[in-house]
Amino acid sequence: MNKVSLLIVLLMSTGLVQANEAVSDLNGKLSYSTGSMESDEGHNVAGSFSGPALENWGFQADGLYANVSDRDFSGAGAHLFRRDPDLGLLGLTGGFVRTSVVDSGWAGLEAERYMGKLTLTLGAGVATIDYDDSAPFIDASVTDFYASMGLRYYLWDDLMLSSSYSHIFDNGLVQAELEYQTSIDGLALFAELAAGEHDYDHALLGLRFYFGKAKSLKGRHRRDDPPNIASQIFRGIGTYGAEYNQRGRAHAATHNSGQTYTNYGAVSVSARITEVETIPADPD
Repeated sequence: MNKVSLLIVLLMSTGLVQANEAVSDLNGKLSYSTGSMESDEGHNVAGSFSGPALENWGFQADGLYANVSDRDFSGAGAHLFRRDPDLGLLGLTGGFVRTSVVDSGWAGLEAERYMGKLTLTLGAGVATIDYDDSAPFIDASVTDFYASMGLRYYLWDDLMLSSSYSHIFDNGLVQAELEYQTSIDGLALFAELAAGEHDYDHALLGLRFYFGKAKSLKGRHRRDDPPNIASQIFRGIGTYGAEYNQRGRAHAATHNSGQTYTNYGAVSVSARITEVETIPADPD
C-alpha cells in the first residue's frame, strides 16, 4: 500500500464514513480555460453536475472537451462519496479521456480533510494509458498506480490558493492554482500553472460559472462538487505525452528515421521512414 493510500485509510478512521450531508443540493459548474500547453495553444471546456444520492452519499458526473494544437480530446468521469462539510470527504472516482491516438482511464479513491482555512486533498488508484500504435522508444500501453497530494488555502472565503503534486506513469507534476469568485453570483476567475518532468508545462487562464444556491467559493468546494476527474486524467496524458515526445525526438534523431513526434503524443509520420524497429522501451 503506498503512502497516499495509507493516509486515505487513516482519514476513513477519523469518522468521515459517518458523514451527514454529502451534497447540499443539486449544483453544477462549467469552466473554460485557454493558454499554453506544452508550447501549443490549448482550449479546455470542463463541466460537472452533482447532487445527493443515497442517504448521506453524493454523486457527481464530469465531462471534458479540449483542443491542443488542432487535436481534440474528450472525456467523462464520475464520483460517489460521503462528506461531512465540517470534516472532509471520502469517495470513489474514475473516468477516461480519449483522442484519435491515445486513451487513458483512472479508477481510485479521493479524500479531502477540512481544517479551518486549509484543505488537504489526497488521491490514489490505478491508471492506464494506451496508444493505438506501438513505439520502439517507450511503452505504448501502461498500467500503473497514481497518487496525488495537495493543499488549498482560503485567504478569504472567495479567494483560494492551491498547490499539488501528482505522480502518474512514473512522472511527477507540480501544479498551482488561484481561484477568485467575483461579486457576480457564481462567476469565478482562475489561473493555473504546472511544471513536470520531460519539460512538461502549461499556463492557463479561465472562467468558471457555478450553478446552484449562492455560496462562498469555500462553501462550494466543501458542500458541493469535487474537482473534475477528467481534467486530472487529461493532465496525466500530457505528462506522459511529454515523455513520449522527448524520447520520440531523440529516437528519430539517432536513427534518422524521418518520423516526428509532436506534443501530447500525437504522431505524424513522414514519407522518409526506412525501417521499423521492435526494440523494448528504455526502462528508465
